[in-house]
Amino acid sequence: MLKIILTLMGCFTLLTGVLAQTTVTGKVTDIDGGGIPGVSILEKGTNNGTISNAEGVYTISVAADAILVFSFVGMQTLEESVNGRTTVDVQM
Repeated sequence: MLKIILTLMGCFTLLTGVLAQTTVTGKVTDIDGGGIPGVSILEKGTNNGTISNAEGVYTISVAADAILVFSFVGMQTLEESVNGRTTVDVQM
């Protein structure tokens, strides 16, 4: 009986983690408003990441309270809190 309870508790913990995920989309732009392709976007403290497309657009699934780290060669790294948002646009 104890094994069943522990198994159910483990499943609940995993399910809670999945439900806490948020899909974030956004656009990375330069000072003139043009999209920047190839920007690395990482969820801070994890290996979860993506790269912006040719128009500077990206999509990533992260924890609702995640911090996104934007980096690109020759530009200063930028950190932005998700705070439950589903759209996070940044200017580098």
